[in-house]
Amino acid sequence: MSEPALPDAEYLVLASRLIPDRDGGFTISVLRRALDMAAAGARVRLLTVDPGDQADHDRDRAEWVRRGLLGAPEDLRNLFDDARTDAGWLRAAALPLPVPAHDNDTRAIADAAERTVLDLPVITGDPAWHLSQAPVVVWDADGREPVGWLPGFGGLYRAWLNALAAASVGPVVVVCEARQVGEVLVADAAPLLDGGIRLLHTTHACHVLAPFTWDAPMDAAWTRWLDIADRFDGVLWLTPSQQADVERRVSGIRSSVVPHPAPSGLTNDPVRGRIVMLNTLIPRKRVADAVRALAAVRVSVPHAELHVYGDGPERAALAELAESLGIGDAVLLHGHAPDPEAAWATADLFVLTSTNEGQPLVLLEALGHGVPVVSYDIPYGPRDTLARGGGMLVPDGDVDALAGALTALLTGPGVREWLSDAGRSAAAAMDAAASMRALGAAARSALSSPSPRPGRVPSP
Repeated sequence: MSEPALPDAEYLVLASRLIPDRDGGFTISVLRRALDMAAAGARVRLLTVDPGDQADHDRDRAEWVRRGLLGAPEDLRNLFDDARTDAGWLRAAALPLPVPAHDNDTRAIADAAERTVLDLPVITGDPAWHLSQAPVVVWDADGREPVGWLPGFGGLYRAWLNALAAASVGPVVVVCEARQVGEVLVADAAPLLDGGIRLLHTTHACHVLAPFTWDAPMDAAWTRWLDIADRFDGVLWLTPSQQADVERRVSGIRSSVVPHPAPSGLTNDPVRGRIVMLNTLIPRKRVADAVRALAAVRVSVPHAELHVYGDGPERAALAELAESLGIGDAVLLHGHAPDPEAAWATADLFVLTSTNEGQPLVLLEALGHGVPVVSYDIPYGPRDTLARGGGMLVPDGDVDALAGALTALLTGPGVREWLSDAGRSAAAAMDAAASMRALGAAARSALSSPSPRPGRVPSP
């Protein structure tokens, strides 16, 4: 009998929030990962830490089930919903009174009977709010008075994970999907995680700023996170290129490549000349470049159209640009697409013009549908993902080259069909099974190696 893709363990996939139609491809990728893990035979639960109302969380769970991205509502748990239901774990982890003095406002979290369960500090104007040690005040079972406190959000998150781990059978692997959450889990000043927990941390975005070279500057959040990344049992990069670039400037990180899986066997009946984009309308996506390229494409392919699925602050400016170029009727801004299959069903080509990505899901979806890709050669994702075929790369920011590639695919005899077949073959080689094998290897390594965290003493 062959070895299972994932080693036997309790898997907790931890995100900050999972809200329908929020956070773009990140949310979808997290939900799909959990489904793939369950399909591979793993015991897996999704966890979130956003302090929303339970009624809102229940609606979100129901919607994810309806969309087929969550097996059952109980597969998605929330820290504050758990505290509202039974806060025994919270009181057991609380440090004794008195609560340290602080100047922050607080937000009360109450249960269904309107009994206060805990008070959260409210920290405004600080991008590193999650690292604050402002106390989380824990109340008694009757909601009448405080009985203890936890040191900041890190102390709160750790108390929950430790309680979940204590109730699990066998080893526990936490797959953390959010940098802010991961950062507080290994912060010096927070109480230590249960020694049996292995903590894998995924990455979903480009870690450098413009000009996006390997040695380009990083923003403060990435710099701070990479400074403590050696405390994780494993860091999971989406592409070999990003892993290599990070390892050129940071040492000591246990890391693996675990790419997003590509779907396969999906149908597509293209409308000739229909070029599609699926992304938010923000400057980083550079949709204006695709609009300008379309104007050049239509000189040779007058029936070509650009169909953009997604919304955002640049929508009006893009419509004005299309009108100014005389192609207002050929640029269709469809707005938010709750069902992207409608876009893929008739797509002839897919174009990606972002300044940077992690590994865009839309690129993988294009290959799975047999829709050829034309993409800027950007970090990260396009070069690695298209290495097996299915698309063309053009120099980053070169609108003329973008237009030339689109024109060649729309006019070259048999070129589109050849790339479509290559894309489907590439997607089949990058399926969920391949992604789960990579994740399984990372989990085995973490479970078989000493944790980098034992012996570290929290700061007073």
